[in-house]
Amino acid sequence: MTFEAKEVSIYDELEDVEGTTGVVKGDAAVVQDVFGFYAKDLEETGEEIAFIYRCRQVEAQKATGTGQSISAGDRLYYIVATKKVSKTPGSTLHGSSYYFCGWAKRDATANATTVLMNFDGTRYNEDL
Repeated sequence: MTFEAKEVSIYDELEDVEGTTGVVKGDAAVVQDVFGFYAKDLEETGEEIAFIYRCRQVEAQKATGTGQSISAGDRLYYIVATKKVSKTPGSTLHGSSYYFCGWAKRDATANATTVLMNFDGTRYNEDL
């Protein structure tokens, strides 16, 4: 699971999104012009499923290792190849290798596997 809304989260969602085969809770995707993540597992093909595009408190899987420590306030990017967030965007254009997805709410060390963040998929394609 890449993204998980925390219990006390306030979030905005698209309610009439039809999931594709194999959708799992926390999977990231782009629906029309919005980047976000699915709120639950898909139970049957064609089912309408909630798609969260903005959330105050999300725990996200992060890139680990040297140079991947994150400080509160850092911009975070979803890296398509690894399905994790990083403070370093990908090497090619938005929408092909990475998406801007929000800001860190807390520090996370280089070896931490998750980071608490403020998620905003409505600005994923902006140059900030």
